[in-house]
Amino acid sequence: MRSRSITSSRVLLWLYLPTLALSVAQGMIFPAIPKLADAFAVSAGTAGQVVTAFGAGRMAILVPAGLLVDTLGSRTALLLGSSLALVGALAVAASPAFWGILAGQVLSGAGASLWTLGREAAGLEFVPPERRGRLLSAFFGLQMAGNALGPVAAGLLVDRAGLQPTLWVPAAVSAGVWVLSAATREDFPAASRPARPVALRGALGELPRAYRPAFAIVTFSTFVLTLYRASLNALLPLYVGSELGYPGTVVGSLFGVVSVVILLFILPAGILLDRMGRKWGAVPACLVPAAAYAVMPTARSVTSLAILAVLFGVAGGLSLGSMSALSYDVIPEHARGRLQALRRLVGEVGGLVGPLVAGLASDLLSPGTGFLLLSPLLLAAGLLLAFRVPETLRPEAQPRGK
Repeated sequence: MRSRSITSSRVLLWLYLPTLALSVAQGMIFPAIPKLADAFAVSAGTAGQVVTAFGAGRMAILVPAGLLVDTLGSRTALLLGSSLALVGALAVAASPAFWGILAGQVLSGAGASLWTLGREAAGLEFVPPERRGRLLSAFFGLQMAGNALGPVAAGLLVDRAGLQPTLWVPAAVSAGVWVLSAATREDFPAASRPARPVALRGALGELPRAYRPAFAIVTFSTFVLTLYRASLNALLPLYVGSELGYPGTVVGSLFGVVSVVILLFILPAGILLDRMGRKWGAVPACLVPAAAYAVMPTARSVTSLAILAVLFGVAGGLSLGSMSALSYDVIPEHARGRLQALRRLVGEVGGLVGPLVAGLASDLLSPGTGFLLLSPLLLAAGLLLAFRVPETLRPEAQPRGK
């Protein structure tokens, strides 16, 4: 039997590198939105729906993608996910009508979601539990880096080369990822080919009984953290720009601080999760922003705002892979796809609710009050993780059966 370990060069070739590449490609549509509005004679608001279409595709396929991963295995998920992403990117680049752009974005989002689940299932088949934190932190860190690099690259390209070359570059990148997914000759372990049929209904029953409450708490915490991240994107500009009156450069710089700190945590966060325990990342990822949100309305100077931005970055860095590592520790191998898809679907709902809550709080009260309203939710998630979820890294903490 082939060893479950895998060399760094192979991981870089067919897991890490495509993660970065696909994330760059997906982020390149954002700076092109104004050009899309002009090219297709639609309003800016309508053109902005390319972002909504991508999110809709990503969310709509989650449950089927989880079932597919458990049924057909990670190799098939990687190939089908990269195929959908490629077809979607080609549709965006070649479509003569704006509805084709939206359809392409839906396919791209679906492909990204399926490929992500397949990527994790493949990585976990080769990496032992004591290295899961590093694997998952690298995945999410590279994904975040790609999401940041994509708009930068597209912004430069769209100004110099125009709209069409900017849309064809993501298609070319997606084609490269498809080739890597199709050409890999790695022999996946038997875990990727389940010996028994799997069903969506009753997937929660596959969890060991001792870990069912823990999975529910991790799922709730995923919802809260996703809601928090989405609300931060809305509340921070409103508070710093509208309420305090700082220029856009200050707002952008604060987001830059958050992103830099998160990226600096890619390696340390993974090591922390693997050596100290999963909860060392998951609990602070909730409690640190809970404290920062509680004091945000008192922050008025650029210095105090920058300190809080660092705290947001620390929380984001610690969250890299922590929720996924916790949940993968408790989910049986044959149910990984379905239960991870369920957890992430709940998280996607949080991403939709976050901006809505932030907008309502800002309109009815103030942006600063919005931070105060969400702080108790983060506190509750952190305390539940701290006191109601066992540390899953220790072998003795893992139950033997259902």
